[in-house]
Amino acid sequence: MIPIYEQGQGRGIGHGLDSFLDRFDAICQEHVTSKRAKAFAFIFYDFVDQDLRRILKNQGAFAQLDRLAGDDLSVFYLHTGRRDTVSKFNTAFLSKLGVIDKATPPCVVFFKFTKDKIEEVAIAQLDNADLVHGFHELYGAIDHYIKTDVNQAAIGLHSIKWIKSGAGFVSLEVFRAALKKVLEIIVF
Repeated sequence: MIPIYEQGQGRGIGHGLDSFLDRFDAICQEHVTSKRAKAFAFIFYDFVDQDLRRILKNQGAFAQLDRLAGDDLSVFYLHTGRRDTVSKFNTAFLSKLGVIDKATPPCVVFFKFTKDKIEEVAIAQLDNADLVHGFHELYGAIDHYIKTDVNQAAIGLHSIKWIKSGAGFVSLEVFRAALKKVLEIIVF
């Protein structure tokens, strides 16, 4: 579990635009090369959804999700206090992955990173926003993805809606450029 903190005007704790972009690239490269992660995920949620925010802020829940992800999955999520920032980030990122019309937050976007490409994008649409059921649904989606191949993830887990992305792959350069553009819009 890797939180992404909004710095706001380049000050404070967290990652600025450049450090996040560098960190993302380095984490993907390092985790794939060292076999610390076979895939990656982003958790998208609306900051109006207080229960999902509490799940990710809760140390016990965070630790359980982190242990579950282990060396199989690196999970990112945007951590900010500004609703506008989250909304713009979600819209732009989901659009660039080709899933904007297929999924809405809260959801988990899973993908694989190979040879500077983001590919095999799959989305688990989360429906339970309350604290208890929301944690179990999020945990179940991550657990299911880890236990099955992304091509098999659309079958078997009936409580979560799985959606396959239309995009075959997204190059790392395209992803980085899109992410930089989004962060420039919402941070600067």
